Amino acid sequence: MNKNVRGLGARSAADEGGFGIAEVLVAMFLLAVIAVAIIPILVQGLRLSVQNATVATATQLANQQIEQVRGATSCASVVAGTITTTSHNVPLKAVRTIGTSCPASGYPITVKVSVSVTRTDTNAVLATANTLVFVTGP
Repeated sequence: MNKNVRGLGARSAADEGGFGIAEVLVAMFLLAVIAVAIIPILVQGLRLSVQNATVATATQLANQQIEQVRGATSCASVVAGTITTTSHNVPLKAVRTIGTSCPASGYPITVKVSVSVTRTDTNAVLATANTLVFVTGP
């Protein structure tokens, strides 16, 4: 029988190179420490992502309100208004205000329009927009 050929069940001391229980426990402990350190960063990133999405939605809502009055040619069609909506479970309110009332004469004029979008749960202003609308008649 050849001395280089061993039986299937026979092992030598050199074959015992696997991981022991101590190494596995140390590796698990290190992974747990790294996970505990990274989790707050991930949570903060998710919060900022939701906040940025809400601000983007508020800005889009303000721009929509401005665009609605920008196409107006008569002063009577430039009106104030309030719209409420929800974005990512955040309640939003867009308030459109008109700076001047429509005069009886003196056209063409410009009318100042302001839009402010706030969170209704915290009353924090998320977006504002101002414009002048050129109107040719009452």
